[in-house]
Amino acid sequence: MASDPITGFQRRYMSFGDMLGEWFYGFLMVAVVCGIIGGYSQILLESNLGYGRIYLTMVLLVLTFGVNITWGIIDGSTVIYGGLTDKADLERILSTLKKDRNNRELRDKVLDSIGDSSVDYLPDEEKEKIVDRIIDEAPDESVKYRLNGEDRNTLIAIASCDILAVIPVILPYLLLGFGKTPVVLSRLIAAVAIGYIAFLYAKHTNRNKWLAAGFFVVLTAVIMEITYNYGW
Repeated sequence: MASDPITGFQRRYMSFGDMLGEWFYGFLMVAVVCGIIGGYSQILLESNLGYGRIYLTMVLLVLTFGVNITWGIIDGSTVIYGGLTDKADLERILSTLKKDRNNRELRDKVLDSIGDSSVDYLPDEEKEKIVDRIIDEAPDESVKYRLNGEDRNTLIAIASCDILAVIPVILPYLLLGFGKTPVVLSRLIAAVAIGYIAFLYAKHTNRNKWLAAGFFVVLTAVIMEITYNYGW
């Protein structure tokens, strides 16, 4: 991903893995929608004589942006409220541990809550010290959570991935109309974008980068072909 203001904003409020996931969802959704619209494009063109391309362009814009905006908002909201729910549950656990520090089951849950970080590299005795420190610093009572500015920006960052993914995939239709060439170009753009995301996933997990990229390029092309011919 390029180091630009948009990517910088997204990276500030999302992990790299989460950002790749959102871009992946965004491109995949618009690929499916474009496949469906492309399959019905000839019918829609013929049913709106004289205004076919304008009508179909409006359908394209409304459906692709509508789907991805809706999904972006839903996904962003569930991520935020899911995180707040997890935090509230953790505080209830910590409140109980203040009264019974030796509850092994609850201590393990606290460890699990920090398990996806560099703490994993510490020996067990150091992890236990961290749990004790967290228990000491935790509030005595659960607080009432409200969305703040950071939560809002996280939602915007998540939704922006889904929304911006629409633009390159529909661009051939906007510039060239709804013939065979824009269909091919749209598929190619979506397939390469998703393949590149798979490439980055594989690169960061020490897997076969080109195999992953090639698989998802082919998969995306197949998905768009199926939706083009049969709908979804």
